[in-house]
Amino acid sequence: MARLDNYFGEADASVDSAETLTAQHVFRDLEQHVKWGSRSSGKQVVVGVKGSGKTELRRHLESQTDSYVLNFDADHAYFSQDVSTIGEPSGRTKNAVATILIREFARRFSESQKSKTATALKKALDVSTSIVKQVPNAIDLTVPGATLKLGALLQRDAASVLQSTLDRLIADVLSALRDAGKVGAILIDDVEDVFSGISDNPLFLEGVARAVADINNHGEERLHAVLFVKHGLWRSWFERPKEYDRVRSVIDFLTWDHDALVELIAKRIAHRRGMEVAQSLEVEALWAREFSWAGKFDTFTRYCTQYCVSGPRDMVTLCNLAAGKPAGDEPITRKHIKASLGAYSEEKVLSLNADFGDTYPDIHKFVEQVFQEASVQMTGKELAELIESRTLLDARFHDEFKSNKQWYPATRARLALIMYQVGVVGYKSPTGMMYAIEKPNLSNSELLEKVVVCVHPAFRPHLNIA
Repeated sequence: MARLDNYFGEADASVDSAETLTAQHVFRDLEQHVKWGSRSSGKQVVVGVKGSGKTELRRHLESQTDSYVLNFDADHAYFSQDVSTIGEPSGRTKNAVATILIREFARRFSESQKSKTATALKKALDVSTSIVKQVPNAIDLTVPGATLKLGALLQRDAASVLQSTLDRLIADVLSALRDAGKVGAILIDDVEDVFSGISDNPLFLEGVARAVADINNHGEERLHAVLFVKHGLWRSWFERPKEYDRVRSVIDFLTWDHDALVELIAKRIAHRRGMEVAQSLEVEALWAREFSWAGKFDTFTRYCTQYCVSGPRDMVTLCNLAAGKPAGDEPITRKHIKASLGAYSEEKVLSLNADFGDTYPDIHKFVEQVFQEASVQMTGKELAELIESRTLLDARFHDEFKSNKQWYPATRARLALIMYQVGVVGYKSPTGMMYAIEKPNLSNSELLEKVVVCVHPAFRPHLNIA
């Protein structure tokens, strides 16, 4: 009997059960640095490309605590205002967003239970409401919980009242949590869905990041806030910062390497077969239950992981494709992986727009224009020249593409770096090929100086690159 299309589990962590996520979780070094649990400081903004495991990490953190956890994500967006045109300084945005986040935390848990803590949180909410009423039109009383209007809070005249509201609110919420011996947490995932229009306003993202840092600074070990951001959105902020240095130290990047991806599939095999995974995980033995290879295990697994652009989601997708029609009920071999690459590669190119389209609209069309039947290997300077000749100097493409793109045209060096950031190209390092999933940050000049730049193997079949 042929295997199911999702034989190795779901590629999207948002649809898995908490029990499944716990069993399949691969520890990342970042976890021991995130401000969580009993830590009073640590990393608070997690940046990663789509598919790198941001949602999985967020859900894992949540499962490791009995805290009061409030989630903001695509399913619990809460904010209805489009923030694309808000041009206020990030300091003012910081106070407004922090106030709204903490008020929603207090409202949610004061209404969800009947306890002394719930009563104290309700009182904190009411006191903050009475203070912020001094700002004209700041409160929408037609909405449960007396919802604050972001636009009114951002007015210059509201600054002093807003600061007083925030100071009192934080003090009261922390007091309620301390009295109960509880910890609170606010997790913001899918930030572009939580704050509509934020992709067009990196300055507002800076304000949200500073709000998170402010909450953590006051909350110490009692109240946590963690923000998860797509790499493309972070990059657009990083390139146009105002107060980036204020939060630089609390930002970290979610990365994956070969060993972690191999461990991921081993844990999925163990879970699939109902096995308890020992701490001394026998990775090769677990792979042997579903795969077959000639030669060294490391050689075979590196053949598989080389096609992963963004990390775990790609690894699971590729293995699921090979486990379906190509392998059927046979052990999965290199032949079956290879047979899956056509469909996998096409999906990777087309999904670039889903992953990065908010920041770089129609990025997949740009990639197809530049790399169709191109050389697999070139220097950094040759990459920039290739981009220039096939886009900036191609009158038909240039005229068609420049009309509605906020990121194009740009310098050829800048466009080359974007190709690295979205994972389409990597460079040769002393330890092997290096891509954005392992080294997210690279400057224009560093990329142009590379002697060997290669198109990622995942994109080559669809782009007809030998």
